[in-house]
Amino acid sequence: MTQPALFISHGSPMMAVQQSATSDFFTSLGQTLKTPSAIVIFSAHFDIANDKTTHDIVITAGNAPQTIHDFYNFPAHMYQILYPAPGEPVLANTIAQRFSTKGIKAVLDAKQGWDHGVWIPLRLMYPAANIPIVQVSINTRLGAKAMYEYGQLLAPLRDQNILIIGSGGISHNLPEIFKKPPTPNRVQMVNEFTQWVEKKLITQNTQALLNYLNEAPYALFNHPTVEHFLPLFAALGSGNGKAKKIHDDIEMDILALDAYKFY
Repeated sequence: MTQPALFISHGSPMMAVQQSATSDFFTSLGQTLKTPSAIVIFSAHFDIANDKTTHDIVITAGNAPQTIHDFYNFPAHMYQILYPAPGEPVLANTIAQRFSTKGIKAVLDAKQGWDHGVWIPLRLMYPAANIPIVQVSINTRLGAKAMYEYGQLLAPLRDQNILIIGSGGISHNLPEIFKKPPTPNRVQMVNEFTQWVEKKLITQNTQALLNYLNEAPYALFNHPTVEHFLPLFAALGSGNGKAKKIHDDIEMDILALDAYKFY
């Protein structure tokens, strides 16, 4: 059984407790996909760019990783939510070996837990928390091309009924949310950027996407930092080129929550 690759925008941590169009989408998505035997996920919140060691990538390898509440000043009950999905150390080792064959230094980490880019969408998709997960780090120091190549290395796993997910945000400008007064044309800048991304994905213009910092309209406004966009490239590399937009929504006026399936 072959699984698709997905890019999902996981939105605010409040999605864990507030119903919205996007939370409903995640619930429906989990019900409509064929049940995977395991999930491999790249999250915006597992970035090792500032790690002072020499490895390029970190892979979770624990049997029962903990739930990480990596957000601040949210309601107290948010910090009590657990997502006890198991890890999959054997799959983690297989992934590390795949990277090793290409000279990419991978480290297996038995202590790293599930950050909120993992557990918030997966808790909605698979509330039973019974599907094993392996989380693979991103690296903002290496950029889009490296993440795309990481996805390509893992693409064959899809033929083993393993679902590959990139979890980030199709746009992610948090400072703008709190800016007073707001940038006058910010909605237009988000729309032009997300429409450009959609067009390039649907027409399979991977080269333009990899060069998005130079080609996409308002790239730096939509992503002042790149960590929420890079998981898209891991998902894109994991697919077979074809992309389908499966969800769109806007949160807090300008945070676009588009999702794509690659198959």
